[in-house]
Amino acid sequence: MVNETLSHPFLLQAGDLNVDDISLIFEKARFYLQKFEKDTKKLEDLKGVTVALAFFEPSTRTRLSFELAAKRLSADVFTFSSSTSSLTKGESLLDTLKTIEAMGVHMFVIRHSCSGVPNFLQQNTTGIVINAGDGKHEHPTQALLDAFTLHRYFGDIKGLNVCIVGDILHSRVARSNIVLLNTLGANLGLFSPGTLLPPKIESWNTRIFNDINDAIKWSNVVIVLRLQNERMESGLIPSVREFSKYFGVTYEIYSKKPELVLLHPGPVNYGIELEYTVSNYPNVLIQTQVTHGVYIRMALLSLLAKNLS
Repeated sequence: MVNETLSHPFLLQAGDLNVDDISLIFEKARFYLQKFEKDTKKLEDLKGVTVALAFFEPSTRTRLSFELAAKRLSADVFTFSSSTSSLTKGESLLDTLKTIEAMGVHMFVIRHSCSGVPNFLQQNTTGIVINAGDGKHEHPTQALLDAFTLHRYFGDIKGLNVCIVGDILHSRVARSNIVLLNTLGANLGLFSPGTLLPPKIESWNTRIFNDINDAIKWSNVVIVLRLQNERMESGLIPSVREFSKYFGVTYEIYSKKPELVLLHPGPVNYGIELEYTVSNYPNVLIQTQVTHGVYIRMALLSLLAKNLS
């Protein structure tokens, strides 16, 4: 790998990445994956670099995979919890950032319930900010690991028919995937209740399906999303049972096309958006996504750290 520089010295949204950036991240992730399959000894790519994991929302997969990724590269890592910080005493988010920065932190991995927070923080720090999910806006590292999973499975993403199924209105994963997969030349479809589709989706360059059987027939891949009740206003769906009946992926539906590849960013609410028995199919790649998430985040941390002076 001769050129190991990304277009931007941060990652705030999927649109920050061009095809060359994505290819470079994939190549680096593949290198780490192959290395750690043979040898679990830590590398020193981030030795002397301090990474703060500032998660203002609950997280399991993203936080743990970033932590493991940074530690495997020998970074100094600490996790910041808003519930036990001076934010509870009225300190501003910006002052908190400046306090952490003054301790010698180089990279900030930020998750926040408000859209735009990582962008705001990047404008006010000399460090490197990585968006680990902001409100209903974006989750670019999830899109990267999803695309990496598809790339390793199919060999190429260009021309693949990928349908995103479920609660798209509240999903930052959907937004990042639509941008990233369009960049890589996939064909995108959406299947969701009309009340869970964002307004002005015409600009997204996606196909809209009204029947799950049509969506499955068209697709090479489905990315299934959970209902985000924590962000949802009442009345958007008649009931969870109604949603599951018409928009859930059941064994009966999936078995009509068993070669279909299925992804889910997690956590999965089995029995609502996905029937548990479907997860037994070998091309349901939910756990593979989790594995790939570590190596994608290792690659991203390593490549962005090259911008540190």
